[in-house]
Amino acid sequence: MNRSDLLYKTFTSLGFPFSYECIGLPHIRVRDPAIFVSNHLASMGPVQMVLSLPIRLYPWVMAEMLDFQRAPQYLYDDFIRPGLHLQGRFGFFVSRIISRLAVRLLNDIGSIPIDRSQGVFMEPYRRSLDLLCQGKNLLIFPEDSKLPLEPVSNMRPFMRGFVFLSPMYYRQTGLPLPFYPVAVSSHTNKIAIAKPLYYDLRHGHDREAIAQFCDLLQNKIKTMYSYLQKTKAIRIDDIPFLFGQEMPDEEELAEVKVGNR
Repeated sequence: MNRSDLLYKTFTSLGFPFSYECIGLPHIRVRDPAIFVSNHLASMGPVQMVLSLPIRLYPWVMAEMLDFQRAPQYLYDDFIRPGLHLQGRFGFFVSRIISRLAVRLLNDIGSIPIDRSQGVFMEPYRRSLDLLCQGKNLLIFPEDSKLPLEPVSNMRPFMRGFVFLSPMYYRQTGLPLPFYPVAVSSHTNKIAIAKPLYYDLRHGHDREAIAQFCDLLQNKIKTMYSYLQKTKAIRIDDIPFLFGQEMPDEEELAEVKVGNR
């Protein structure tokens, strides 16, 4: 076990008493690399996804949170002021203390930096693809922080670029890439994991098809989140919409191969 994996295991072990109950764990095909797509729920989504899911995840993280210089301001604007309601010098002091710990931890567990200030960024895709080809799992929170929060779902519209990893992964391995919709609820302290969805590879890099698939993912997560918010007494059998899509059959994959010639 390398240092990164050891630190990840230590963090999840220490935080286990604070973890949420997971509904739908049998849906996960542990032998297949996948992308887990979740609602952000301020800082709660990322923390609980890492603490609660019994698998090793490599999260996409805003580059500011991996930089000791930029992290305090980003954390203050994103969490300390709106979440903890701490403002002014004291709020920024708290942000600096937390950011020192957070930056080191996020870097050491192998987080993938996403820097939107750079426009089109290929390095995260290359690193993500490399991890997927090694059989690793990615954790992505695609909500666009620049767009307003929807009051009912408590989510922002998704950015869609992460879906491009599906045709990229297929081109590299010849295999479809599963996307697991995941909903985190701090009201019931539960996480719901649906069966995987698969992007239709016959569409390749078509932006409209990718947008439709991304909307499908987000709508699934919204529905699960809404259901989780209603009751604390919930089982996997109580959630009929935790269905997904079967893996593409050989005939469908053959069509993709023909289309790529």
